[in-house]
Amino acid sequence: MTHPRLVVELVPRSCFFSNLRSNLSKRDWDYLRTITIAQARNRCEVCGSDGTGYPLECHEIWLYDDESQVQSLGGLLALCKACHRSKHMALARHKGWEDVAERHMMRVNDWDRETLEVYLEESFQVFEERSEKTWRLDISWLRSFNVAIPDVLDRDAE
Repeated sequence: MTHPRLVVELVPRSCFFSNLRSNLSKRDWDYLRTITIAQARNRCEVCGSDGTGYPLECHEIWLYDDESQVQSLGGLLALCKACHRSKHMALARHKGWEDVAERHMMRVNDWDRETLEVYLEESFQVFEERSEKTWRLDISWLRSFNVAIPDVLDRDAE
């Protein structure tokens, strides 16, 4: 399987509440979202869509060091609604968006159903393994922006 353009990003259960949007002020999140979308020239950075009637969304890129158990913010990404739902496949399943998210992922990656199912099975296995661990948070990437970082997020990895 070649590296897909659209990948799922399943945040381990122990990290569910370490997202930026919920923890930054509305002003600071809107600032980051606006910069991210502008840098992407108002296009989804995965499929190239302009959002087809919906505003583009801002997605946090989290990187996981499985050995040191550090969850690091790696950047932000401008996504259309369909790509964003596909990235959060666990949430899509919970909300009933799974079919739409899966069809979009197959279209963007030029996959058949079997390829998608193998990929999702592997992704959810990694999610389960990572969810058994306690992760430390590293948001040092965010420090280059002029935003107030609340204590709940300011727990850098040692």
